[in-house]
Formats: sequence, structure tokens, C-alpha cells
Amino acid sequence: MSGADWDDESGYTAAVRRTRVLMVIGLVVSVGVIGVVLAAVFGVSFLVDLVNSLAEGRS
Repeated sequence: MSGADWDDESGYTAAVRRTRVLMVIGLVVSVGVIGVVLAAVFGVSFLVDLVNSLAEGRS
């Protein structure tokens, strides 16, 4: 262990709370990054399809 004295439950509770907060922040950031990547991939795909359909309409 880290050498912390866990006889006082308030310190342990605070450490668990900080760990949970960091886990939630990590989860939110991960989901956000995945969302941005998916939006970029599908957005580019949509724009390419749109440009191709407009180009076919002109020729």
C-alpha cells in the first residue's frame, strides 16, 4: 500500500470519491473522443457522397 493510515474512514472515503470522479471524467472524455472520431468519419463520408451526387447531376 502507499503507507496511508486508513484507520480514519474519512480519508478512505475521500480517496474512493476522488477515484470515482476521475473514472467518470475518463469515461466522459473517452466517449467524447469516440463521438468526435465517428462524427468526423461519417461526416466526411457524407460530404464525399454529396459531392459525388452533385457532380453526377451536372454531367
